[in-house]
Amino acid sequence: MRFFILIGLYVLLNSFGQLLIKLGTQEVGALETAGIYGLMNFKLITGIGLFGMSFLTWIYILSKSNLSYAFPFAVGLGYVTVIFLATLFLKETPSILQITGMTLVGVGIVLMSWN
Repeated sequence: MRFFILIGLYVLLNSFGQLLIKLGTQEVGALETAGIYGLMNFKLITGIGLFGMSFLTWIYILSKSNLSYAFPFAVGLGYVTVIFLATLFLKETPSILQITGMTLVGVGIVLMSWN
């Protein structure tokens, strides 16, 4: 049970970090015109912080779990979560192939968790 909680925490930190980095870069625009001060953006800095915290969580997960089990689990859940967040917050529309892929990934995650 602890493994699933840690993976969930990792996926949430990573996915929301990615989302905030994307939102922050949309506010900044092109770095050529914004310059280095364009990087002083709350969403961007918060996203990088969440991404960093996810990395520390990942290190802890790897210290306690098998890489061959943890990595596919985390990547699969991350894939599904990022597409969900992009649809919800960025108004992106997933393609039929993405939806099919998410379904297959979901089935794979269920099969892996049966172990």
